[in-house]
Parts: sequence; C-alpha cells; structure tokens
Amino acid sequence: MQAAEEACAQLEDELLFCEDCRLYFRDSCPHHGTPTFVSDRLVLERMPSRALLTLPEGLAIKERLQGGLGIWCTLPTIPRGCIFGPFDGDILTDKNDCTVFSWALRENGSYYYVDASDESKANWMRYVACASSEEEHNLTVFQYRSKIYYRACQTIAAGAELLVWIGEEYARTLGLKLGEHFKYEFGEKELLMKLFQDLQSKVPDVISNHVSPRDQYNRGDLVASIIHAHKANLQSGGICHMNRDAPGTLLEGTQNLVSLGRAQSRYWTFFGFQGDAMGRILDKTKIICKLCGVRLSYSGNTTNLRQHLIYKHRHEYNELVGGTSIPPKGVDTYPKDFSSRTVTGVTPPVGRTTRAILEFIVSDLLPLKTIEGEGFIQMMSVLEPTYKIPTVNFFAQAVLQDMHAQAKLRVLDSMKSLQHCAVSIDLWKHECARSYVTVIVHHIDGAFDFKHRVLSTRPVTEETTAENIKMALLEIANEWGIRERTSHSVMVSNVDVRLAASKAGWKTLPCIGHVLQNCVDAALLQPLVLRVLTRCKRLMEYVCSLPALSDKLGSSEPFLKVQSKIFLAGSMKWYSTHNALQSLQEHRHFLDSLAEGQQEKGLALRPDDWQVVHEIVDILKPLAIATSTFTKERFSSLSLVKPVITSLVYKHLAANESDSEMAHDIKHTICADLNRWYSDREVNQILNLACALDPRFRGLDFLSQAERVETLHALKREAAELAQLHPAEGGRFGPELPSAGPDVAKKPKHDSGIEFLLGDLCNVRSVSANSVNQQAEQEISNFQTSEASSLCQDPLQWWKTHHTQYPLLANAARKLLAVPATVVPANWIFTEAGDGIYSKRSALAPEHVDMLVFMHGNHKTA
Repeated sequence: MQAAEEACAQLEDELLFCEDCRLYFRDSCPHHGTPTFVSDRLVLERMPSRALLTLPEGLAIKERLQGGLGIWCTLPTIPRGCIFGPFDGDILTDKNDCTVFSWALRENGSYYYVDASDESKANWMRYVACASSEEEHNLTVFQYRSKIYYRACQTIAAGAELLVWIGEEYARTLGLKLGEHFKYEFGEKELLMKLFQDLQSKVPDVISNHVSPRDQYNRGDLVASIIHAHKANLQSGGICHMNRDAPGTLLEGTQNLVSLGRAQSRYWTFFGFQGDAMGRILDKTKIICKLCGVRLSYSGNTTNLRQHLIYKHRHEYNELVGGTSIPPKGVDTYPKDFSSRTVTGVTPPVGRTTRAILEFIVSDLLPLKTIEGEGFIQMMSVLEPTYKIPTVNFFAQAVLQDMHAQAKLRVLDSMKSLQHCAVSIDLWKHECARSYVTVIVHHIDGAFDFKHRVLSTRPVTEETTAENIKMALLEIANEWGIRERTSHSVMVSNVDVRLAASKAGWKTLPCIGHVLQNCVDAALLQPLVLRVLTRCKRLMEYVCSLPALSDKLGSSEPFLKVQSKIFLAGSMKWYSTHNALQSLQEHRHFLDSLAEGQQEKGLALRPDDWQVVHEIVDILKPLAIATSTFTKERFSSLSLVKPVITSLVYKHLAANESDSEMAHDIKHTICADLNRWYSDREVNQILNLACALDPRFRGLDFLSQAERVETLHALKREAAELAQLHPAEGGRFGPELPSAGPDVAKKPKHDSGIEFLLGDLCNVRSVSANSVNQQAEQEISNFQTSEASSLCQDPLQWWKTHHTQYPLLANAARKLLAVPATVVPANWIFTEAGDGIYSKRSALAPEHVDMLVFMHGNHKTA
C-alpha cells in the first residue's frame, strides 16, 4: 500500500490543475490549453535585494497594515489559472531548520524543504502573505515537478493583495489526509506546517512500535488529535509555532540555542546559534531568531540582528531599546512604555514633528547627531515644549531606515520599465580618509521627461584601485538591476574610475565640469599670473583689515566686499578667481583711491598688474559663460558638450595677434588640454551622436564634412539597432504604456484570402532589417532638413511635440540625450555650493552615509 501511495504522489507531481474544468492534466488542458506561467525578472543569486528585484511586471510590493511587506496586483486583472513560480530559496533537509518562509516538498516518500529566509537567494514570492481565512484567499500553493508554485484560483482585480492558501491539494502533498469535505480552518501557514511537522515526528514513533501497515498509514485519528491539540492551544493562548498576538514569546525549543560567550549587545536576547549536545556552535555564519525562527547571515556584528528586529519584531525592539507607544493626539513624544499598543509588528506612525526633523536633516544633509546638540535641544524646547527628542540610535533605526526603505521601493518601482539608462559615478573622500562611490542613474521616460535618481553609496574596500572600484560599482548595479541596461557612464577625472566602468561593460565619458576645472586651474599656474594674484590678495587683505576702509568698502561697494571675502577665504578655483578679478577691475578707480599713499608699502597695483588682471578676465569670460550655461539645469545633456568645446577652442580661446605672451600661453594650455581630454575616437563619436539628436545642433555645422557623414551613418546604425532590439517600440508613440499583464495564450489568427494568394509573392517587409535601415535613413533625412530650432529651446520639449514624426530617432534620443554632461549637479562644480555639499557629506557617520545621501539626492525629485 505504501508503494501504491508513493506512486500516486509521484504521478500528482507531474500533473497540473485546471481551475475552470476542475480537472488534473499533464502539460496542457484539453479544453483551455497550456496554462500561463508568469516568469520572474532575471536576477542573479546572492545579489542584495534579489527578492525585491525579481518582482514581475504588474505586481507591486507594499507595506501591510499588519506589518511586513505584501504583494499587490497593479494590472486590470490577473486571470484565474495563472501560475507564479517556482518559489526560490535554500534547500533544507532538517525540519528543525525551517522558518516561516519555508515550504515542504515530497520526493520518494521523504520530505525536504525550500526556505526563503535569505533575501539574496529568494524571490518575490517570499513576500506573499498567507490568507487568514479560506474566503479571502486568491492563490493556492501546490507542488509541481519538485518545486513550489502559486496558482491564481480566482480572478485577481487591480489593487487586490495576493494571499496564498494551503488547500486540499498541498495538504495531500504533506500527507494530511483530512477528507474530501474537510473544512480547512487554519489560514495561518505556520500552524498547518506545525501540524505537518508534528505528524512527521509522531509517525516514526508509530513505526518504531511495530504497528500494522494498515494502522500505520491510516492517519485520520492521529491528524484529528493533533488538530484538536492545536485548537485547544490556540484557544488557551498557549505557545504554537508562532503566536503573533503574544509579543516577546519565544519559540518552543529556542531556549537551547547557543549565544556567543563574549556577546555584550542586548540584541542577543532574541538570537542564538544552533548547537550540538555539548553546547558548541555548529555554524557561526547563520544565526536564528528566537521569535520567528528565521535564519540570518552573521558576519561578526549585530547589524542584521538589529534590522531584523526593527522590520519584523518592532514591539520587542522598542521594548529592548526603550522605545515608545503611540502618542496622544497632538503630542509627538517617545515614552518608554509600549504596552498600550494593540497591533504588533506595525511601524508606529511618524508624527508631524518627527517627520519635520527628518526633512530638516535630509534637506540640509546633516549628521544625525545634530538632534543631540545643545542648540537643537534648546530650539525644540521653545518650539515644541511637549516633544521628547528621540535618541540618535532610535531615530536612525526606527525612523530613517523605515523611510529609506519606503523611498527605495518607490525608486525601484519607477525604474521597472527602464530599458536604457546612463550613470554618473562620483568618487569622493570621507573625513575618515575612506573613499566612497555614489552612483546616480539618468534616463528619459516615454513622455520625454529627464529623470535622475541617486541609487546607492558604497565604500571602496581597502585601496582605491580600479578593481576595488569595479566591485563597488557592480554591487550597486546588481542591487538595482541596471548593469545590462546601462550604456554610458560619466565620471570624475580619475583613471581608476574609468578603468572600473570599462570593466563593468559601460562606455566611459569624462565630466565636462571636472575637465574645465582641471584645464583652467593648470593654465593659471603661470608665475606671472600667480604673482599678480598674490598682489591682489595682499591689497584686499590690507583694505579689509582696517575698520574704516572696510566699512567704507561695505557701504559703497558691497558686491566687491563679498567677492573679496570669498577670494580671501582661500578658494583658488578659477571661477572664484574670475569673479574676484572682475570685481577688482570694475572698481579700479575706487581701489586706487583707497591705496593712495600706500605705494611705499607696495600694496597698490601697478598698471602692468591691472593689464594682467584685464587679460585674465577676458580669457575666463567665455569659460564663465559656458559654466553658467551648464548650471541652468541640474544636469545638462551631453549634447551641449561638443558645441561648447568647439566654440571655446576655435573661437573664444583662439590665438589673437594682440595677445600678450602670457595670454597666448594660457589659451594654448587650455585648448591643448581640452583637445587631449576629448581626443578619444569613441568619446567623440558619442558626443557627435548626441548633437545629431539635439534639434538645436542637428545640422552639425561645427563638424567637418567627413565627421558629419560618419556621424549620420552611426546614427542610422544606432536607430536601426534599437528598433531591432526593441521592435515593439519602433512604432510606439507617446508615453510608455503599462504592461498588459501576464501573457495569456492566444489562438493564431487565420490568414485572409489575399495573404493566402499573394503572401509568397509580396512579402511584407515592414519588420525586416532592410526596411528598418531605410526608415531610419528617411527619418534622419527629414530631421536634418526640417526647420532649425532656437538655441534657447529645450530639446526635450521639442521631442515631446515631434516624437511621433521620428519614432526610431525618438528611441535613440531617449538613450543618448539622457547621458548627462556632468557627474554631479553642475552647480556643485561651478559654484561655491559644491564645497558645502562635499563638506557635509564627508562629515556624515559612516553607517548613515548611504541612507542620507540617497534621501538627500532624491528629496527634490520625490
């Protein structure tokens, strides 16, 4: 009988169930065809946040009112019978290792388990919640070909949460023969899995007592007794597999877990390692939660322990650290008593004052220790006398981390339909001397709006080498799923960053801001220039040091005084030098009058000094105008770079007969450096392609005839390749449309009579490569000969209006015009605002850098 039962189980493992016919079938239903299997997004294993990234189109992850995360439908409907899976995770053989993220699988009469505790190995199905009653479920779990799947047992409408239920089908897999009409009263997966585990532990005892085969496999009484015991346990409030209404209750058996002998942290109250009979730790890389049984990775610190308590056991966490309960209406405080909470596992609402403090911290990129400052505490005592300021640790773990996680989900959701993007790579130094890499993603959406999102910030391990930078870049790219979708990268002028991005498979481009900064700063290091700048500085120091002269300067020439303070503050960046010298030149008469009688001190500028000032101002003027052009937008498009450089090199900085030797040398040095930075053939081609897609520069008048022809050929190839890579987009107009959901099998459309008669003679060539090339060539020709655009026009506004006329070029424009000209917002490079950002960023606590840089960078775009 055992052999017959196992044969039936193996047969069921190969069968699927039709929700319409209510019959089992192999491979394809005779009446309704092959079922629809909805595939996950392809994401490599062991990738941080893999479970989140595998979410298919048409589904969304949100926070549940009951606590934790859940899955919601965003499609109009998910048809009944759609199958999701398989359920990914670690394979376990010992039932004692199972957690609330485990499912049992049957094979050859024995059981093993798939566990999704580790988010780097699991998929999105770990977030699907279990229904609390049979009436509310819309998914049912089943085993098919030794894997776990979820099947839609009814049509799921938009906005409905996906809730899975253990029905009779999976209960048979577990060996729970409860009868055909048994009412499954237990929606909680944990309870039924506990029932299964108890059954598995009792059946071997029956076998060991030599019970007859008939009694051995007739489990009805045994199952009934276990169910009765569990019901009584629930009604009496006793401990079951996991009692969510009894915060702080430890799982049965977890008292035997082993803690570290040297452990000092209070978080160890709820965690321990699996040990042997002698109390020795078996595996120090996995730690077990005593509240829910989840196994976490352990690497020597308590970060994972703390985060698990925050997200899964908020009540216990707050009691542990001295947390708070829900405050009275109108009062935003954090008292230590949490006993008044009635719903456990739900994040306490963030009050108005707390949210305002977080906005203040994020907007100004301040360290969290600001809230412990004496001045901040005094200010809050005046503004909100009843408000109790939380500790930095509580604020970081209970407020900042939650909002960071929610913001991260929103950014992930906004990037779902992303097919092409560019990244900028910012390498910067922390005050602790450690280097960090921040990655910003840039793309143009279907409505031709320019989007920028700060993704992650990672420390560069050990030395700042190309290999270590590459590892940090790939970690970020894999976390956000953009490695294959990224085509171009813009970076600081660092050879290691360029090599790292190249190794990641991305085309590399220099940041125009850093290029101009390096070129001009180097040119201004000439001895004559430095000598005159020193004399100007001495003059301003003298004027500002005398109260009478300083007051006179402030009352009559306030702008000059402001520029003088910046100049004297030690900023030697060329744009600061240009502004200061321009102010000096404009107020020459005033300064000469102040310096009269000071000739013997050598403070007054001589005529030849003023001539040098005049020449420096004239040389830097077009460069200053160029930088102001880039700073008009937070991130200007790459299409501006080639025209600006060309105009500087061949017009504004071109040698002039009237130039002095100094002016000639400065111009020559800047032009030579600019040409060197942009001498790479691939970089030049990318710049030219971006210009060819910008309606302001489509004529490519600043290129030679040979370069123009080469660029248009390259543009045709680019547009044709994109059309062939994404054929559905070739004729798609307007904003990107949401996915229609899981592909449902459709019957083939019958050919019409004309297609039957003439199909072989008159092939439709609209989708052929030759036709795509011809269409691209025709669009380029029409685009080149259309009416020229004003230089002041926004190119994306033009494409919003005209993208339907040039569908292939529009796709290429989305890809290439999304590449930014600078690695960070242009005003960070060309104004003093950047110094403030850099100093604030470098002062953040290392454990908060990623969250605060992410929140600050996306604050204005949220």
